[in-house]
Amino acid sequence: MTWVTPETGLILGAVTVPLLLLLYFLRLRRQPLRISSTMLWVGAVEDLHANAPFQRLRPSLLLLLQLIALCLIVLSLMRPLVEGGAIKEGKHVILIDRSASMYADVHDGETRFDKAKLEAKELITQIHGGGLFSASGGETMVIAFSESAEIVIPFSNSEQQLNSAIDAIDPSHGKSNIEDALKLARAYTTNVDPEQNGMSMGNSAQLELFSDGNISDLNLQALQRGETIRYHQIGDVNDYNVGITMISAKRLSEASDEVQIFLSLVNSGTKTVTTDVEVSFNGIPVGIQQVQIPQRDGDMLGSKSVVFAPFEIPTGGVVHAAISAKDLLEIDNIASLIIAPPKELKVLLCENGEQLIRTVLEGMPLEKLHVVSPQTLVSMIETGETSQFDVVVVRDVQLNSLPQGRYLLFGPPPKLNVFSTFVEGEAQVMLVARERHPVMRFVRFEDIVVSKGYEIVTDTNVEILLEGSGWPAVMGARENGIQIIYVAFDPLESNWPYLRSFPFFIYNAVQYLGRGGDAISNAHRNVGQTMAFDIPSGVDVVTIEESNGDQHAVQVDVNGTITWGPVRLSGLHKISWDGKVQRRVAVNVPTEELDISSNASISIGATKVTSSGTSESSFVQLWPWALGSVLVVLLAEWWVYQRKTGGVSRFHKSRSTQSWT
Repeated sequence: MTWVTPETGLILGAVTVPLLLLLYFLRLRRQPLRISSTMLWVGAVEDLHANAPFQRLRPSLLLLLQLIALCLIVLSLMRPLVEGGAIKEGKHVILIDRSASMYADVHDGETRFDKAKLEAKELITQIHGGGLFSASGGETMVIAFSESAEIVIPFSNSEQQLNSAIDAIDPSHGKSNIEDALKLARAYTTNVDPEQNGMSMGNSAQLELFSDGNISDLNLQALQRGETIRYHQIGDVNDYNVGITMISAKRLSEASDEVQIFLSLVNSGTKTVTTDVEVSFNGIPVGIQQVQIPQRDGDMLGSKSVVFAPFEIPTGGVVHAAISAKDLLEIDNIASLIIAPPKELKVLLCENGEQLIRTVLEGMPLEKLHVVSPQTLVSMIETGETSQFDVVVVRDVQLNSLPQGRYLLFGPPPKLNVFSTFVEGEAQVMLVARERHPVMRFVRFEDIVVSKGYEIVTDTNVEILLEGSGWPAVMGARENGIQIIYVAFDPLESNWPYLRSFPFFIYNAVQYLGRGGDAISNAHRNVGQTMAFDIPSGVDVVTIEESNGDQHAVQVDVNGTITWGPVRLSGLHKISWDGKVQRRVAVNVPTEELDISSNASISIGATKVTSSGTSESSFVQLWPWALGSVLVVLLAEWWVYQRKTGGVSRFHKSRSTQSWT
C-alpha cells in the first residue's frame, strides 16, 4: 500500500483526535443554588455528574463513532493507494507456467504448479464471480506453457468452465519458454481495424502470468500496444535445489565391456551440500560416493563432477544415478541412461586358399557371415557393396584400393600411405605387445614364431600392437575414414593357428572394429521432442508408457514406424509390443530448470514488472472508500444521538398525533 500525503493526515490526526477526547473530558460546572423542593433532586444530580470536568471517561458509543469517523477522514487525507490491485476490464489471458521448476514443493506436498492453479482460480472468481469487487463483462482465456504452449480453454465468461479447464492442465517437465504462449494470446486478442488499412491492433488484453519467473526467453519478448501484464510470483526467492545436470558413459577403450559413468551435479543454494550419490545398473547398485557440492557464487551455480570406478556391462540395460539430498525439487535427483546392447555384426570374409579364419568366425555370435572369393571381393569393392558389412576380413589377398570401412587384413599390405614402404621380413619371434589394448586381451604372444612376412616402415600414424624381434607383426591405423588392424604375415607362415591365442585375437579384432563406432548409450530424448522408432513388421499397435505410468496406444504407420510426442515428462519411458517391453527411452530434466529460486520481479523486453504489480503501474485509490465510510458512520452517530436525546421518540409521537387528528 502506498500513501500519497501521509504527513497531512498525521498532522490532522495529531490535532483533532486529542481535541475530541478533550471535549468529552471537559464539561460545564454549574453553580450550587438553594431550591424550595427536592422533587427534581435526582435529575439535578445526574446532570451535575455528567458535566463535571475531567471525570473518568465512561464508555460512549457516540465517542466511538466519532473517533471512527475522524480516523477515516484522516486516512482519506493521507490518500492510500494499492498498486496493481485493480481488475482491468475487458479480456484477460491467464498464462500458467508448468515447467520443471514449477514442481518444486511449496508446503506438505503442494507444488508451485498446484499453487499457481489455485491462485488462477481465485483470480477467475474475482473476475467472473460477481460481487462489488469483481470486474464487469469481459472474457478470460487460459494458456499453459513450458517447452511449448497450448490453449487450455479459449475465451469464456463461465467461471465453472474456466476452473474445470485449469484443474485439467497436464504437467510437463520441460524448460520454460513464453514465446509460443504470447503468440497464441495475441492470435486471439488481435483484430483488424479497417480504418488503418488492415493494420492489426490489440484488444487491450491484460496478461496474468503465474510463474516463478524462471523463463529462459523472457528477455527476448516485448509487450505490444494495448497489452498489460501482471506477474503473480509463485515460490520464494530463497528456495534452493540440488540436482543432476548431466549423466554420460564411456568405455575404457573401444570394444571394451568396462564402462565408466560420469555425473555433473549442481547446487543453487548458498550453503555447501554434502550428499551420497549412487549408481545402479538394471537395479543393482554398482557404486556409491559421498560428495560435497559447493554453494552458488552470484549467478553461477555451485557444480561438482563425479567419476565412478569402471564396471562391466556386457549387455544392454539401464543405468540410474540418484542423489540422497532432500530438497524442494525431486524430479532432478534421479537421472537415467540407456546402455545399448552389443550390436550383432555383419562380417565379410575373403581368404585365398585354405579357409583358416572361417572356422573361427563361424564360432562367433554374428548376425551374418558372408564368405566370398578374391575376385568377388574386388567386384564388391568397386560397386561399394562392402559398406553393407561392419567388418571386412581378408587373408592373403592383395587389395589395390579400399573404400571407407573397417578391415582386418592378413598378409600383403594394402595400398595405403601408412603401409606404402615395406620390405620382405625375415623369420622372427614375438617380443612385446600392448596387452592392455582391446585387440590383444588374453592373447599370449610369447610362443608365436613367424617364418616370413612384410617389414613395414612405420610412422607416428601407425600404432604397433605386437612387436617382433625383427619387425612389427600387428599394427593398427586410421586413414581417410578407413580403420585397419593389419597382421603383417600370413598365419599359415607361422605356428599361430595352432595356438589358443589365435581365436582370441580374431574375436577381439572383429569386436573392436565392429563395435568401435557404436554409441555406448542410446540418444536420450529431451522434454518437448518427439519419439520416432522403426517397428518390426507384423506389429500394428505399440504401447508407450510414460514415467508416471500413463499409457498411450500408438498406431504403426504403413512405413513400419511410430511417431509420438511431444515428450512432456522426465524419467524412464517404455515402448512395448507383443506383451513385452522392447525399448526404453531416458528423459532427464533440462539443465535450465535446476535453479528454482523464485524471482520477485521480471523484465519483459524493456518493461520491468514487480510481483503482483502491473506493467503500467496502475493503482487502486482507497481514499474515496474512506470518505464514503465517514458518511455511513455520521448517519449512525446521528441516529444514536437522537435516541439518547429523545429526538426519535418525539418524532414518532408527533407523527402519531397527526394521524389521530
